[in-house]
Amino acid sequence: MTQAISLNGKWNFTKLAESTLTKRSIPLKNPKKRIIDVPSNWYLQGEDFAGEALYETSFKAPILQKGQAALLRFKGADYFLKASLNGQLLGKHEGYFQTFEFPATSALLNQNQLKVWVESPKENTKVWPHDKHLIKGIFNHHDARPGSWNQEHGQDHNSGGIWNGVELLIVNRVFLKRTEVTSVLLENGGAVVNLKLVLVNVAESGEYDIEVDFKGEGFLAKLKTKKNIHLERGQTELHITQTFKNPRLWWTWDQGKPNLYRASIAIRRSETGHVVETGETRFGIRDIKVTSDWKFILNGRKFFPRATNIIPTQWLSEYKSEKAKLDVKLMKDANLNGVRVHAHVNRQEFYDACDEAGLFVWQDFALQWSYEATDNFTRNACRQIKEMVRLLYNHPSIIVWCCHNEPSFNKDELDPVLARAVKEEDDSRFVDTQSDFRYHPYPGWYWDDSAMKDAPGGIDHDRTFYSEFGAQALPEVATLKKMFTPKELWPPDWKKWALHDFQFMQTFNIAKIEMGKSIQEFVKNSQKYQAHVLKEYIQSFRLKKYKPMNGYFQFMFVDCWPSITWSVVDYFRKPKEGYEALKTVSQPLLPVWRTYVTQYNRGDIINWGRSFLNNMQLINDYPYSFKGLKIEARIVDPKGKVLFKEKRFCNIQADCVVQPFITKERFNHTQGFKVSEKGLFGIYQVQLKVWDRAGKFIAHNEQEFKIVPKKLKP
Repeated sequence: MTQAISLNGKWNFTKLAESTLTKRSIPLKNPKKRIIDVPSNWYLQGEDFAGEALYETSFKAPILQKGQAALLRFKGADYFLKASLNGQLLGKHEGYFQTFEFPATSALLNQNQLKVWVESPKENTKVWPHDKHLIKGIFNHHDARPGSWNQEHGQDHNSGGIWNGVELLIVNRVFLKRTEVTSVLLENGGAVVNLKLVLVNVAESGEYDIEVDFKGEGFLAKLKTKKNIHLERGQTELHITQTFKNPRLWWTWDQGKPNLYRASIAIRRSETGHVVETGETRFGIRDIKVTSDWKFILNGRKFFPRATNIIPTQWLSEYKSEKAKLDVKLMKDANLNGVRVHAHVNRQEFYDACDEAGLFVWQDFALQWSYEATDNFTRNACRQIKEMVRLLYNHPSIIVWCCHNEPSFNKDELDPVLARAVKEEDDSRFVDTQSDFRYHPYPGWYWDDSAMKDAPGGIDHDRTFYSEFGAQALPEVATLKKMFTPKELWPPDWKKWALHDFQFMQTFNIAKIEMGKSIQEFVKNSQKYQAHVLKEYIQSFRLKKYKPMNGYFQFMFVDCWPSITWSVVDYFRKPKEGYEALKTVSQPLLPVWRTYVTQYNRGDIINWGRSFLNNMQLINDYPYSFKGLKIEARIVDPKGKVLFKEKRFCNIQADCVVQPFITKERFNHTQGFKVSEKGLFGIYQVQLKVWDRAGKFIAHNEQEFKIVPKKLKP
């Protein structure tokens, strides 16, 4: 079977050149050799440059026997790579996210010298950012990365390097190059699973037995299948099908369980019975459909996406399993059932965590805004988008492929070609040709929000889906102190803040956020505004569930470097106030009571004298109903004193929006809750709480209003 020998560790590293795409490999006068960790992005090793570097290592290898071959595998290198083994060129590669191999049999010795040239150049400022050449998405250009749109600094903190592992593979006769798993649900409740195996026979032709064991992860399920095949020398595609009579399906966590299976593969020589290759892959059995008006249907059941966008880091070598699992936990704890991997391809550990947690994934290709309009670029992009699909194919969490985020002139020429390329590789998932500005409203941030709560200037009345919306918020003061010197922090050095992605005009002229008298007040005001925007809009989306809204993706979840962005969790994973707002309004079961008057005086009657719970609406995204829910509404003054309480019981159907206590009450201005003539000025809350019939507290929400003094001037 194939033996994987890790070449990770300490390598020699020589910075050779600073470079741009139009001025490649401008040699340094006195290049210096040092030791560097592999894998790692070179920026994280203290090498802050864009250009070319030489990596070198030596290693021992076994002497190849008859019927064996060697491959050199790279699991991720950014961006141009060339490898030489013992003076023999093995191959070249372009891209940042792919796993790829070079044949190494003819060059391999017992003692080996490996040289790898990696180049991650800047784009020339004549083409960056509007005619980019590199397919790196947010790692090359984005308003949440270092420098944002700044011509001088927008390509700072380069992401180059061998950021993932390097292995020498010793193949024994047959190499299992790739496995792709596709499932089809049957009307009788069963499913057919198809495995496509890509095999490379490096020995003479012969007969082989392929055995596949299927097992459930965390539940009992065992199936076996076997197939005999004659393999000629070279590459062969083989299909194996298996019927599951009662499959356990993969669901998002709020719709069911994210059941996963594992297929273990053994390849034996028929002549001797010896195992020559093994492999395994994890998969889920599920069916996904997305309609033209963005209804999401999982395993035949419509569901409502409550999701976010994520760019978790600028340097993929630091984003290992522990960090990926933490982010997935934070998203799930925020009651989200999905995530959009925004304009980049992440590492396998993140998708593994989403598979396990039951978070669905909308996967973008690594294209952000505008690129050169040439046939060469189109060919390159088609190759790389196909490689993305093959790399991530078996993750059941991925249900959408998106070819391009916010394209301009590429929209009609490049993107349809990319969509066709994706469908050639995978016709089981929905393909979005581009996610464009029609689905990215930013009222309250990029234009004045003329009125919150569903009014014109807020969200389009006929739009059924949004994949971006939100507002910036400052991280906590402790995080800001890690980003700025005391002199830069307060009063703010706006140029330094802009390089950390802070948007001055939007903050003060559109959102109209008050700075206050200290950095602490500024942080508080900024976070409160973001939380308000997210809460009001998401409540609007959810109250319009399926009529016409079919889902939302808040922008965005975490900072990808120490910065000031639209995130609700900062780079150091410290939640902002917006995280709690997102968590509250994304509860699968959500009570909503909204006042359309947010400011009152003493003596005013709240809610026009009607019952509070009369106006309460209840949203249920679960696929099951509830009976005997206890709903309570309270009014609490600024000191936390309960001034009013109302309690009722109701039932609610699955997957619905209802107003359970609505009656034909008349307006009665002598009844209801009246603000005391001696009541406190300040922020009051209407608090909603929900218990199930067993008395378990299961949902909550709050609505604020303000009591202010009458200050009339002639």
